[in-house]
Formats: sequence, structure tokens, C-alpha cells
Amino acid sequence: MKNLFDRFARSRRARRLVGWTGVVLVVPFAIWLPLSALQLVPSIVEVFGVPGLRIPATVVISGLLIAAIGFWDYDDN
Repeated sequence: MKNLFDRFARSRRARRLVGWTGVVLVVPFAIWLPLSALQLVPSIVEVFGVPGLRIPATVVISGLLIAAIGFWDYDDN
């Protein structure tokens, strides 16, 4: 199992795919924020409510962490 993970972790294509997946999770909320500030769409608080803000926050933080892991370029020794 370690060998399979090692091949995946060292594959530049696979890491880029993981990174872009993380970015795709973040982009809708990044676009929603300025649009809601301009009052073109309802704000996140209006849609989810204050207690429900955990949902978009979890998605955004997870997306950023996934993107960081995917785009992390470590030494290939």
C-alpha cells in the first residue's frame, strides 16, 4: 500500500488534479462574497443563517487545505 501511495504522491499530474479539485471547491464561495457585498445575490448569512455558516466555512477551509496539499512541491530525492 505504501508503494501505491508513494507513486500517487510523486505523480505531478495526480497532485495537480488534487490541487485543482481544492480550487474548484473554493471558487464558488470566493465569487459569492463580492457579489453579496454588492447585493447582487443573497449573502451567505441569509442563505445559511449564522449557525449554518459552519457549512460554507468547512467547504472553503477543506478546499484550501486540499489545494495546498495538491500544489505542494517537495523535493524529489
